Amino acid sequence: MKPKTKFVGVVFGIVLLCLKPFLIQYNMNWFYNKFSWIIILITLFFAASLTIEVIIEVCEWSKNKYNKWKAERNYEKYILGLSDKKLAIVKKLYANEHHQGYLRENDTNVIELVNMDVIMELNNEIIVRESQVEDINDPEFLFVLQPSALQIIEKNSKGFN
Repeated sequence: MKPKTKFVGVVFGIVLLCLKPFLIQYNMNWFYNKFSWIIILITLFFAASLTIEVIIEVCEWSKNKYNKWKAERNYEKYILGLSDKKLAIVKKLYANEHHQGYLRENDTNVIELVNMDVIMELNNEIIVRESQVEDINDPEFLFVLQPSALQIIEKNSKGFN
């Protein structure tokens, strides 16, 4: 059942039980003698299931919030913990005015940075002559820093200058 239906069931049961003193005056005594225990049980059932559902939703929300916070923290640790060639690539892109630069697509460091969402390859075709490229099988493509990585770098810019 939907939570709204459960809530309506709880409210209806409480209203029926609260109206007992008023409805007894109108010869509804037989109704409450036969059905009050059923109304109480149904109301308790709806209240318990609604409470459990709310608790589960709150737990899922807090778990998702924690996982998102943990992923952001791990992402920040990864960026701040870059070393050697990867750090040089990120510094090179950060130093550029538009935070972009040409890198070799098949470089393992570039592949790892792309997989970790630190940099992103722009989908533009580059037409070059063979004489302009050192390795025709691995030309350079335009890469740019991801906005989330750029925020972390700017927040901690001391290590990237």
